[in-house]
Amino acid sequence: MQKTVVSILCWLILIGSGCASESARVDTGSPEGSQAVIVHLESRREVVSIMSGYEGLIYTVRTKGGRILGQHLSEQELQVKLPDIYHFLKTSYADDGRSVVVWAGM
Repeated sequence: MQKTVVSILCWLILIGSGCASESARVDTGSPEGSQAVIVHLESRREVVSIMSGYEGLIYTVRTKGGRILGQHLSEQELQVKLPDIYHFLKTSYADDGRSVVVWAGM
């Protein structure tokens, strides 16, 4: 079970970092302005864009169909507005076989 979760998370990170084929990418809409996008994480139904803001991380959540569920949310706003997505992000990690990198939204 744990190896399956790790494999899925690694696959999501590869897609988010642009290492997958163009056809596997999800349209995340228009660029987020001057904020640098760190990663796009994809779940079964949503795509979470994590960006670097002036006061920390900023989250935008869209459905795979393109509907915006939350835009330019701080971590606290994400926790209140979309608790399932917040929990997904806080419990995510990646494993490259040599070491475990804990994401935990930091």
